[in-house]
Amino acid sequence: MYFATRASNYEGFPQGYVGVPGLWTLRRISSKVRRKLFSTGLDRKVLLVNYHKVGSALIWKIFEPMAIRIGWSIENIHGIVDSSPIDVDVVQLMHGIVGLDFPVNEYRTVRFVRDPRDVIVSGFLYHRRCSEEWCNNAPSGYSDLSYPKVPWPIQHLSENERRDWIDYLGGRTYQQNLLQLEQKDGLIFEMNGYARITINSMLEWENDSNTLTVRLEDFSRDFEGTLASIFKWIGLEEDVSKREIELAKVHDISRMSDEQIEADSHISSADITKWRKYFDDDVERAYRDLFGDAHKTLGYE
Repeated sequence: MYFATRASNYEGFPQGYVGVPGLWTLRRISSKVRRKLFSTGLDRKVLLVNYHKVGSALIWKIFEPMAIRIGWSIENIHGIVDSSPIDVDVVQLMHGIVGLDFPVNEYRTVRFVRDPRDVIVSGFLYHRRCSEEWCNNAPSGYSDLSYPKVPWPIQHLSENERRDWIDYLGGRTYQQNLLQLEQKDGLIFEMNGYARITINSMLEWENDSNTLTVRLEDFSRDFEGTLASIFKWIGLEEDVSKREIELAKVHDISRMSDEQIEADSHISSADITKWRKYFDDDVERAYRDLFGDAHKTLGYE
């Protein structure tokens, strides 16, 4: 079973065209027609492995319109995915979690990671202001342990583990907890909460020869070069790649004005790397106790 979304009904996406009845269906039909007439084709399906606060919204903004232009079918999936979606060329995993029988080897995979310390800071800042349903749902005992009472990426866990999440909230919403805490305690709450889910998921993914790992930070340092390497990896023709990079520049944070950044709910500032500004000795100690050198495991100093 997998959870296929329509881009804005669940966490991580702004409201948009999907709010217009029938428009998604029309776009999907149009995509299928273009796929038959104009698709460049893929020698292997594409798997985009994202995580919460690791660029999932950015990657969808780039790949969804590109797929429609080219004629590929595309889906994004929240929570765990156990089976390969039928007739889908590009699959985006929003939380990087697959079942044991998911055929990863059928895909050419692009996996996105981020410095876990910045996952904590980004989550802390975002969850204090976001309107995502899971973040603003107060616990109601153990009678309902499904989304949005618990976040998508823990729905597949045992009942006891999901109960632990309810207990962790202490009768308040996730956001209420963050808003009532001072910054240091809020960061520690976040690292024990959603950020812990994300960081553990990043650490548990096993790379293979079909996986290209891309750091989110690379987009701020070299947006065009990073996209070019991704498009080359998945087999996009050079002329199509150049066109799509040009079209995607609107999402380059280094090119955004202050007003554009402020208008995007997923961006706190133009600086993607900011953990040093937020981590004091206590937060650093709590991080080390929980994750050790997780950042080094993921390729960060």
